[in-house]
Amino acid sequence: MSINNDAALRLDDMCKSYGRIRAVDHLSLEVLAGEMAGFLGPNGAGKSTTLYMTSRLVHPTGGEIEIFGRNVWSDFKSAIQYVGTMVETPSFYEYLSARKNLELMGRLRGDVSDSEISENLERIGLSDRQNDKVSTYSHGMKQRLGLGMTLLGRPRLLVLDEPTNGMDPEGTREILSFLQEKVRDEGLTVFISSHLLYEVEEYCDRVFVINHGRLISSGKVQEILAPHENVVLVSFGGKLPDTGALIKEEGIEHIENLPGGVFEITLANRDSAWLNDFLLKRDYKVSSLTPRRKTLKEFFLSITGGKE
Repeated sequence: MSINNDAALRLDDMCKSYGRIRAVDHLSLEVLAGEMAGFLGPNGAGKSTTLYMTSRLVHPTGGEIEIFGRNVWSDFKSAIQYVGTMVETPSFYEYLSARKNLELMGRLRGDVSDSEISENLERIGLSDRQNDKVSTYSHGMKQRLGLGMTLLGRPRLLVLDEPTNGMDPEGTREILSFLQEKVRDEGLTVFISSHLLYEVEEYCDRVFVINHGRLISSGKVQEILAPHENVVLVSFGGKLPDTGALIKEEGIEHIENLPGGVFEITLANRDSAWLNDFLLKRDYKVSSLTPRRKTLKEFFLSITGGKE
């Protein structure tokens, strides 16, 4: 692959095998500095294995990994100083408080001040519980604390595996908005895996999609996901549509009458704005029109030709 000097993280022809099982299969990608990049794939696609390799927790079968131009395997100490990593469920000294855990991690990283620890606790929403033992924390609170640990030392790249797992919707929004803000205002780079399509769609700049350890799609979020948002839920006030007539119209692929008087309309190379205009011109009173997001499984099936 061609080398991009602006790459914060570069994977070149990465492979990882466990016996006959190829978990990661000649995977190459580049995460650019100052972007929030999403990493999508169904369970077993190789996401966690890939993230483990970026932190040298798993040895690759083949390939190269560079972080800001430093090779992770031949120049690990130099490369890892730029990185904060949270892969799967973070571990803590549960009999200690959140603050004590951050202080211990700060000593390992080096020059981490008390004010930086206080700032992290505030930003991850644990300031008021900082002196409580971690054993009293919910799963979502532990995820927040894990994120706080990755931010110690002010890294330039965060590698995060499902960082909002176990959080409520408000907590998820707060954390992802916080990361997005640091990307925008401080030039932080974030490489984040998720099983929630809307997280990647709303907060990421680009997305990499893998399946069976291989890269199957990549690009700007709007370019990758927009073509797959072609299902719209429509409610009508007044006369109901003649589905037989509508299905003959160019641009409408399928119509299904759902319970409650809602119609699910699948479009062909059109969007919801076109559909709204189309229905109004035919004197239908549209009371609601909502694009239906595909589930992650539907998304993968749509880009893999129906094969998981």
